[in-house]
Amino acid sequence: MDKTPGGTPFPTQLLYERIGGYWHTQVIGAAARLGIADLLARGPRSSDALAAELGISPDGLYRLLRGGITVGIFQEVGARTFALTPMGEGLRSDVPGSLREIAISQSDRSHWLPWGQLTEAIRTGKSTVREALGTDIWEHFARHPEEAGHFARAMGNLSALVAHELTQQVDFSPFAHVADIGGSQGALLAQVLRANPSCRGILFDLPHVLEGARAPLEAQGLAGRVELVKGSFFEPGLPAAEAYLLKHILHDWDDGAATTLLRNLHAAAPAGARLFVLELVMPDNQTPSPVPLLDLNMLVLVDGRERTVPEFQALLTQTSWELVGIRPTQAGTCIIEAVKR
Repeated sequence: MDKTPGGTPFPTQLLYERIGGYWHTQVIGAAARLGIADLLARGPRSSDALAAELGISPDGLYRLLRGGITVGIFQEVGARTFALTPMGEGLRSDVPGSLREIAISQSDRSHWLPWGQLTEAIRTGKSTVREALGTDIWEHFARHPEEAGHFARAMGNLSALVAHELTQQVDFSPFAHVADIGGSQGALLAQVLRANPSCRGILFDLPHVLEGARAPLEAQGLAGRVELVKGSFFEPGLPAAEAYLLKHILHDWDDGAATTLLRNLHAAAPAGARLFVLELVMPDNQTPSPVPLLDLNMLVLVDGRERTVPEFQALLTQTSWELVGIRPTQAGTCIIEAVKR
């Protein structure tokens, strides 16, 4: 019996479903890697026809598609014939707000193996990435460009979710230069520049990350407006700009490293420069939220953390940035604005 007399699932049934949550992650990740959503975008297909097109086991694919029904991304519309659900549409590579790359990255070994040692991370309060991968996460990506590409595109997917609201809420036209620090392939910066034709951009990141940025910028006709600057934001000499973007960067680092980054930015910035930090904000414990789970992700992967409003304010004050305000977005990320006086 799966439900109580009142029709709700037994607590143990719900707990069992939560315990098997990692199965869901891998089913969705496998479907994303195989590009099944793109193949089904043209309409329902039989599992045998899909397997033949992909050159994989018909039995294995049928079982994956059947599992995809359980997690809500596929539906069976005829004997061994499958179609996308509205949720499954989000795994297509050609739709706005696609989560395909995020599904691949989150189910990849760079995330999967360290999370398998969560208990050790809790015991020690330290990331388990070195034990699981043999090096830190950034060096792992440098050594494995395919994984790094999926991660960079996943971050681009997340940027697309917040970029529209950022450009709706913030007028960047007064700024001659907007610098995206740790901006990966420039997805966020590109949307800012398209919305503000008078601005020029600076994309700052590690050398191996910027290698994947030029082609997307050229495809959008923005390469002539963006200067690619290689370097580490933990070293002095960051580029000068009237406005800076820091999207999901501070949560990658502990307070000491975040302070170094913000001080380096402050030293490079001219007086009056604006800083726009795009981060999740940890709510109080009375508010249901996914942020505490993301906070655990930061612990496991990078010794980072999600922060409360007072914690963000303390970081900014310690590094001589003056907090202007915090604006929520429908995407969940907050726009934390500061100024150099």
